[in-house]
Amino acid sequence: MKAAALAVSAAFACATLLAATSARAACMGRPTAGGYGSYVYPAGEAESFATAKVRVHWAKSGTHAATLTSTRDDGVPDSVAYAADVAEGALTKFAEMGYRPVPADTTCDPDGDGKLDIYLVRFSGGDGACIAECNGGTCSSFALIDSTYRGRGYASPQEGFRTVVTHELFHAIQNVYKTNDDPFWAEGTAQWAMKTLHPELKDFERNLPKFFDEPTRSLDAPPTGVTAGYLYGAAVWPLFLATSHGPETIREIFELEAEGKPALEATDAVLAKKGSSLAAAYPMFGAWNAATAGLAGTGGYPDGASYPGIKAGALEDGTSNITSGLAYFVYKGTLDAPRRIALETDAERNGGVVVPLEGGKARIDRAERLPANAEGEVLVVVAGTTTKKTDAPFTIRFEAPDATAPGSSSGAPGGGAAADDGCRAAPGRSPSGGDLALASVAVAVVLRRASSRRKRD
Repeated sequence: MKAAALAVSAAFACATLLAATSARAACMGRPTAGGYGSYVYPAGEAESFATAKVRVHWAKSGTHAATLTSTRDDGVPDSVAYAADVAEGALTKFAEMGYRPVPADTTCDPDGDGKLDIYLVRFSGGDGACIAECNGGTCSSFALIDSTYRGRGYASPQEGFRTVVTHELFHAIQNVYKTNDDPFWAEGTAQWAMKTLHPELKDFERNLPKFFDEPTRSLDAPPTGVTAGYLYGAAVWPLFLATSHGPETIREIFELEAEGKPALEATDAVLAKKGSSLAAAYPMFGAWNAATAGLAGTGGYPDGASYPGIKAGALEDGTSNITSGLAYFVYKGTLDAPRRIALETDAERNGGVVVPLEGGKARIDRAERLPANAEGEVLVVVAGTTTKKTDAPFTIRFEAPDATAPGSSSGAPGGGAAADDGCRAAPGRSPSGGDLALASVAVAVVLRRASSRRKRD
């Protein structure tokens, strides 16, 4: 298909169901057992294929029929076996990364084998979903995956299965820790996990423009309506955390979420253990995002040159604006003499960094937290550093350089504390690289969550 047809529109669905106290009431319908919504296989037309950790179900005929072509001795459709292999590999890799295993479903599993069930169905408006079945404090999951990936905008059915199966099974991992997570974090980390396991897939990059187009929107306040592009593009936030602080950071955040902390509060706590904080990290996140596309240079995202970049405003003395929550503004300009760049603002609400440009390329490795001395061509990023949504105004000021600042005698940048989150280190590590080679049931409440992927335009 044409590249333009590969853009992804948006969806995130989640729901809570209060159920009766019987185990039977706790179970969601399945396509093979009474149906899950409109997804039901014709009687007598269901088959399944199992690996060590998963069982893939498919229909031989009807609306939800799989592609039945087989080159295998056992006659299992090639598409079914491929989906099973992708799922098996994903769960194995997630275990190697230290994530808790998806609990065996011993109550609702129609096969009674405890494997994670995947049902191939024909979606009308999506291409995958993960449904949690929670009995007490233990949540297992099953997944619905498009049966053919015909007309879904993927280069091949195999690309569709790799992209969506991996994404949805990370939702199953998330459900072990917490269901109904913040959408930006649930979808963003599922996309990050997909890219980590399959760096060759481009679904991550295809969704970045929607997120990069709105830097002044708070991370935790996604647009209303059909928003998967923004939510999936938010995968760059866990990528930033994993690259600057290590891939284990994402798992550590989920562990604190399992203890009851919201995602951003958990993030702040994990960063504190690593000598940083949410307030310190978010301005640097904005700087990494700005230092992409044609500005990509030293440090930041390993693949930043292929990212869409951030539209920068003109950097001038007295430039003012207002943040709300975790939002940021990017400015670019040239200082014809050494200057100290400072912020007039509530330091509890806003922070900033300056990034030198050399030959038009960003030096994230030389970024400094404001106030800081600078000279020549620079990027300045001012970001909100709390989730508080009231207005937080700021003004950028140029001042005489601080003669006591490190490096000031040579005209080099200095004066602010060296920004953390990897900007004084070598270029960040990619979480898709070698670093990652890396509960009898009486039920009172059942929490049900379906995270859906929207079909691709």
